[in-house]
Amino acid sequence: MTNPYGQPGQDPQQAGGYQQSGGYPQSGGFQQPGTPPGGYQQPGTPPGGYAQPAYPSAPSYPSSGQNPNQLLNTRPGSATAAAVLGFVQAGITLITTILMLIGLAGVGSGGEGGELALAWIVTLAQALGAALLIYGGVQLVSGTGRTIFLAGVGVELAICLYYLIRILSLDTSGELPGASELKSSAAMIPILFAVMPVIALCLALTGNVATWAQSKRAR
Repeated sequence: MTNPYGQPGQDPQQAGGYQQSGGYPQSGGFQQPGTPPGGYQQPGTPPGGYAQPAYPSAPSYPSSGQNPNQLLNTRPGSATAAAVLGFVQAGITLITTILMLIGLAGVGSGGEGGELALAWIVTLAQALGAALLIYGGVQLVSGTGRTIFLAGVGVELAICLYYLIRILSLDTSGELPGASELKSSAAMIPILFAVMPVIALCLALTGNVATWAQSKRAR
């Protein structure tokens, strides 16, 4: 009788045409398309030899890692600095305005008509400039506009220029020897008062503040 498993002493797996190697059949078994012989797969080749579908990449944002919409919502530092300088200038102007009002109230109607009227005009102009700086500074930090703030800065610079002209036009000839030096020192006061408005004007006119304000108004 013939041995169904092959010759005597022969391994049954060899008789059936199969060879055990690592537990995987080497011949006569099923093999997936695209898989090399031996059951190994080349690195980088997807299973079954099929390429994976390409998916759209995620949107890239600036190096800061923020969304462009978030960048537009971020207030520029120059706008904040300009508003702070405007608030400080408005506070100083209000202090001097109050002092001038106290002085004008003490004078009453006893002073010269032209000079008294001019003093009242300058006092009211100072109050107007302070109010414009405060209200315009609030608008500037909120991004609703900068026109009122620029107007307030212009009023402050005009007042400083007026005081500078008045001081330089004083006639100190024939006075005490130190009158000229005192006049030069007094001329520095309106110049110092004009420093913060000039810086605030330069900051408010920068391109990033203009772009940010336009983007806020467009929403």
